[in-house]
Amino acid sequence: MPSSRAVDPEKTAVLFDFDGTLGDTETPAMRVAFWELAPYLPDATPESLTLATRDAYVRDNAGKAFEFMVDVVEEDRAKAGLPSIEAVRSSASEDPAILAVVDAARAESGLPPLADTRALGKDILTLQKDETVDALSVLAKPCDNVPSVLATLTEKRVPFSIATTSGKPRVPVSVVSCGFTDYFPPEAIHSGESDFDPPRFKPDPSVYELAAEKTGVATANAVAVEDSTSGVGSAANAKIGMIVGYVGGSHIAEGSKDDHAATLMAGGRSEDGRGADIVVSDMLDLVPLVDYFAMLPCPKPAPMRFPKVLVENLASKTYVDQGRVFAGE
Repeated sequence: MPSSRAVDPEKTAVLFDFDGTLGDTETPAMRVAFWELAPYLPDATPESLTLATRDAYVRDNAGKAFEFMVDVVEEDRAKAGLPSIEAVRSSASEDPAILAVVDAARAESGLPPLADTRALGKDILTLQKDETVDALSVLAKPCDNVPSVLATLTEKRVPFSIATTSGKPRVPVSVVSCGFTDYFPPEAIHSGESDFDPPRFKPDPSVYELAAEKTGVATANAVAVEDSTSGVGSAANAKIGMIVGYVGGSHIAEGSKDDHAATLMAGGRSEDGRGADIVVSDMLDLVPLVDYFAMLPCPKPAPMRFPKVLVENLASKTYVDQGRVFAGE
């Protein structure tokens, strides 16, 4: 692991989540996960495995580790008196009609028929990780306006790095596919799954603490950018100075943005109940927020408050508790 930079007590840095925040990867990755789990959902039928079912599953599980999704399916199968996923996979006893639907969907992501993966000798967790990497090497793309924001932060000499639950090589492959390699060399990618043994998944604070340390900034002077409640919880538990929620990813439906923003601000996954300080729907609005945060004296105020003129001049729909907005300059 690369050595830490000396921590500058006055420096501001931005620590980005990756999936659904920098990279518009949640949707393709979650679609891979859904079609891998679909044959083992206790109530699955060929007729029930529709695009609407898939999209609802993506929305409901975005930001969750695949391990947790597998655990839920296993619990549901046990309650229904059904054998485990691996027992079904090893005996090749999936419903052929369901597999036909699943294989047609998998082909759209460039993946082989599920039955063909048995010869690889991989359990479903390993298969999912490998297939997600394969899919994202082709399908990953930047979230809207992210390249412009990274260029602007670079011009302003604001350091930034990645603090993600997702493992390697999934994130490095996505960084390449998104065209971010100049911004995120390997030493700027920090993974809760890959950089700790055992892995430490969000809302555990470890990956944010690590990212701040390696970026040379105190956690209290860092800005976290997150699209998930577990990620906000991780940043809050790490005592990150400002938490900016983001609802601009394609995995968050237009009609769900208000509810998702409210959930990010609610603080349901943090130890002290802290949520996102502010939520934006366009990444361009991150830059003026970072500028404002950087000019505040240390130690930064807690909770964060925002000038009314700053909030009113943000380009996109913004979500913030009105008690945090003040009329001063």
